[in-house]
Amino acid sequence: MKAQYGILRFKKYKGPAISPIEAHNERTKEQYASNPDIDTSRSKYNFHIVKPDGRYYHFIQSRIEQARCRTRKDSTRFVDTLITASPEFFKDKTNREIRAYFAYALKFLEGRQCPDTFLSAVVHMDEKTPHLHLTFVPLTKDNRLCAKEIIGNRANLTKWQDDFHAYMVEKYPDLERGESASKTGRKHIPVSYTHLRAHETSQDL
Repeated sequence: MKAQYGILRFKKYKGPAISPIEAHNERTKEQYASNPDIDTSRSKYNFHIVKPDGRYYHFIQSRIEQARCRTRKDSTRFVDTLITASPEFFKDKTNREIRAYFAYALKFLEGRQCPDTFLSAVVHMDEKTPHLHLTFVPLTKDNRLCAKEIIGNRANLTKWQDDFHAYMVEKYPDLERGESASKTGRKHIPVSYTHLRAHETSQDL
């Protein structure tokens, strides 16, 4: 049996990326030429754990204004968090089991980042491997817009990695601990779906 890994990845985005990420995550387009792995005939099986309340831009802007944050043109406005697992992990799992996996994983993020900052949490079932996109506004506990503080540097990402694995393995003991990115120096792992390569700040857990 091949090793099975839980996967947690982060990607920070500035304002201009809001519409393209919304289009991808919420499947608002009929075709996705840039990602041939998307099978739009299966998009009806995608599901939300956190459903967006309106458009991404309005939610992000509203939360930033409510927090009275000062922003710059190059400020990170939102973070796209990706959670998945090795394809082998999902083999023979029912839809109910897949839903349970992502709901459990999302609880981990809720313990690290205020759920009020969560814009959308959607599970894509229309690509080769099920995966969840959690989009959130990177507001700190004292209402500062600071993705760097939340996600941190490579050492802090390793801590994220350790904590996520420890949390997930309590319910899914077959998940193994991947080699830390702080040791490998890599930002990606080989994956079967194209868009994951955009998640530059990533961890194989």
